[in-house]
Amino acid sequence: MRLFTAIPLPEETKVQVGKITQGRLPIAYVNLNNLHITLNFFDEVPDDKAEIINQNFIPILEGQKMFEVELTDLVKFHQQIHIRVKPSSALSRLQSTLEARFKQLGFTFQERNYYPHIKLGNMHMDKVMNQRRKIENFPNQELTRLNFQAEQVVLYKSELLLHHSKHTPLLTYQLT
Repeated sequence: MRLFTAIPLPEETKVQVGKITQGRLPIAYVNLNNLHITLNFFDEVPDDKAEIINQNFIPILEGQKMFEVELTDLVKFHQQIHIRVKPSSALSRLQSTLEARFKQLGFTFQERNYYPHIKLGNMHMDKVMNQRRKIENFPNQELTRLNFQAEQVVLYKSELLLHHSKHTPLLTYQLT
């Protein structure tokens, strides 16, 4: 099963992201219910490894505090549109704590710098369509009004379906 940890967006923030972005960009949008900031991606793990993740997820997060998440702008990243999240010490600390503790338990992660973002949509069309997908003039100041308090960290199962992913929460930790 494919597992990852993430900060889910509050429901009101998801609704506002939809109001601000949908219809303005000709892209295949991610289901608003799936909007999140990935912390750690485990990829495919066998059942015995998934059980280790389940048993350690909450204890690793004990004592983690809520913090402010700031959204900055839209960017093209490979064949996707992302809402960039302003890096913060609290977010970096949370992500690196989870990664370090799970590495101690024998898990591996891709070797790359952490890039906090919210995947908004995919660009699967041809070059002609991509040329029309100008985001440089998008009113990013509208996104900065959607800053929110990170209140939860969730362990998700991700299923790849024909045209999208389905994310199912397995465990939720309420930040204090």
